[in-house]
Amino acid sequence: MDLQLTLMDGGGLPPPSTDASRAAPRTVSARFSAPAKVNLALRVVGRRADGYHLLETVMTFFPLWDHLTFRILDSGPVTLDCRPAVTAAPEANLAWRAAMALRAATGCRRGAEIRLEKAIPHAAGLGGGSSDAATVLLALNRLWRLDLSTEELIRLGVTLGADVPIFLGQEAALARGVGERLTPLPQLPVAHLVLINPGVALATREVFRELAGQWPVQRPPLAIPTSAAPDALAALLENDLEPPARTLAPVIEQVRDLLGRHGATGVLMSGSGASVFGLFAAPQAAAMAAATIAGLQPGWRVLHGSTLNRHPFAMEWNTR
Repeated sequence: MDLQLTLMDGGGLPPPSTDASRAAPRTVSARFSAPAKVNLALRVVGRRADGYHLLETVMTFFPLWDHLTFRILDSGPVTLDCRPAVTAAPEANLAWRAAMALRAATGCRRGAEIRLEKAIPHAAGLGGGSSDAATVLLALNRLWRLDLSTEELIRLGVTLGADVPIFLGQEAALARGVGERLTPLPQLPVAHLVLINPGVALATREVFRELAGQWPVQRPPLAIPTSAAPDALAALLENDLEPPARTLAPVIEQVRDLLGRHGATGVLMSGSGASVFGLFAAPQAAAMAAATIAGLQPGWRVLHGSTLNRHPFAMEWNTR
């Protein structure tokens, strides 16, 4: 996590407001971190008439970061330089679409040059594109001095994707509906994870198509743990999208097996896959398992880390 700011010598953005609560930063550039997310539980509970699926999902943040750098323009276009590129054209990237949606919703005429450094794998169930889009909305809302509320940003963000609101809420949360109804979970126990991406990209729409409307109709409410005991979080783990994803990407079962054989107390696919994580009792155990599995499967991306219940944006902004 890091934030880099450069003070203006004059010109550029108009002078800041005399109202300190609305004052704009006198900056040319700012750099923010966009974390990955993991789903500790994901239930499909219905489908709207427009085809969008209704979800109940517990999400928190994982310390794998994309980074976005912004250069603010008084006027002009929004441009995006994404490295490595994850879409055929920058205009198809969710980060660029988020900036344009914010301009359209507010009538803002300012421009921005955005540089996106990707580390979160694409189409991996880790919310990388949604995290980037949310960071664009959070940053440009401040840098363009728009002062939209969190609720307004969430209403805009959910039009971009179901995972965008969790990043805008900036806390671990239980998300319902199509992702827009958030119940913060600040006391969710920290999870020590080994996170594995086997290098197989899965399109969310293909996983839902394979699900084919098959999900349990009646089941007890999700029991959100408050105990830090490893088995408390393990009891939460479930994902209705994992069976159809395993059909599309059988390697998921191999990842699950390796995590279980190397000490994970619980294993789950994140989101629509194909990334899979294992719970471990302590960070040291997770680090040892990650090193062993990485040696066995050098073609997989194997990470270890502890979950974060707070998004870094507020801290990065306040320590600029």
